[in-house]
Amino acid sequence: MDASTVYQYRFVLAFLAIGFVFAVIAVLVPFLIAPRGKGADTLKTYESGIVPERGAWRSFSLAYYLYALLYLAVAVDVIYLFPVAIVYRMMGGWQVLVEVLAFVAVIAVAVVYSWRTGAFRWE
Repeated sequence: MDASTVYQYRFVLAFLAIGFVFAVIAVLVPFLIAPRGKGADTLKTYESGIVPERGAWRSFSLAYYLYALLYLAVAVDVIYLFPVAIVYRMMGGWQVLVEVLAFVAVIAVAVVYSWRTGAFRWE
């Protein structure tokens, strides 16, 4: 690498160095100023002043995870559909419409499959 190549990437290198410095500061400062007390009160769960009735580790229904995954899939798909809807008039043509309909059909198949397998029933 010659000097002109490094000169071209000087801003990228500067941003990387500044980002590294901020990351080190974000890790070191709390470590240096955090209180070090360890006692019975430190190990208790704090929930807005309410005395906890049981431990924090308990099992949740699998339905919560299925809802979360389905929501995540639909939300990501909507994020991909939004830019297409914005520039649809500029792109034009039947090919774009067919691609969007195929994309929505895959989402619909996933939702129908989840519905048919009972993922939406609370039990």
